[in-house]
Amino acid sequence: MPAPGRDEVPALTAGVSPGDRLGFTLFLATLIHALLIFGLGFSSPLPHPAHVMEVTLALHRSDHSNPDADYLAQANQQGSGELDHAQVQESPEQSAFHEARIQETAQQDEQQNTRQQIDHRVTTRGHSRRVPKDTQQKQQDAHIGLQSMNSDAQSQEIATLEARLAAKRQAYAKRPRVRSVSSVSTRYDRDAAYVDAFRRKIEMVGNENYPPEARERHLHGSVRLLVAIDAGGHVKRIDVLKRSGSGILDAAAQRSVWLAQPFQVFPEAIRRDTDILQIIRTWKYDDQLQSTGE
Repeated sequence: MPAPGRDEVPALTAGVSPGDRLGFTLFLATLIHALLIFGLGFSSPLPHPAHVMEVTLALHRSDHSNPDADYLAQANQQGSGELDHAQVQESPEQSAFHEARIQETAQQDEQQNTRQQIDHRVTTRGHSRRVPKDTQQKQQDAHIGLQSMNSDAQSQEIATLEARLAAKRQAYAKRPRVRSVSSVSTRYDRDAAYVDAFRRKIEMVGNENYPPEARERHLHGSVRLLVAIDAGGHVKRIDVLKRSGSGILDAAAQRSVWLAQPFQVFPEAIRRDTDILQIIRTWKYDDQLQSTGE
């Protein structure tokens, strides 16, 4: 058969219209999209599961390490128990608060008179063990002994306070019996004679030792003194109750009293209830020393 000529080629392609080409193109595009949507898929690689290790507290230390340990703890511990699967040791008691962090516990010092806990429990895997009765009895005896010691200490303290009070009462009973008399109170009572003798002796000694400077300067004034005398007639102390305004006269009045002692011994009427007699007198300096009786 002879090959087709150049004039026959256009005859073969003349039957394909532009609409046919468009339809075929749409068919191919639809087929390709269907394959992309339903036939092919893209996904990221799945992550490897992380190895999780739970943390617990080892209650029994072991010298041998376990490479297949189920939990992480502060020390090696061999597993045991009655369950078929791994179970962490825990306490059946519920805590009053929740804390996610593991913290070190510090032992707190208790006072000696604080009551100690008697009922201690050691709990492992749901099983509890109480402290033996003899231990509880020892703790109770210790607590009773502590109470007895406190009671003895209180009794000793009370006895000490009573002894101190008795000593104070005894010291108060032994204190000197002191009476004070003035010129007014001695006019008609048992002290009058003694106070008058006291006055006359001081006036005599005072005039004999009148300060020359006071005479030269014509110093005048009154000094009120309290003179304490014991039963033997000796001066215990001198208090200046009112000054004269002149240091020379004040010093001269006190010096006259010191020079005039000892005075008379207390008579029985005064000694009966007096160990120290305080005589209050006013001494006037006016060219001579005399008691004004004030």
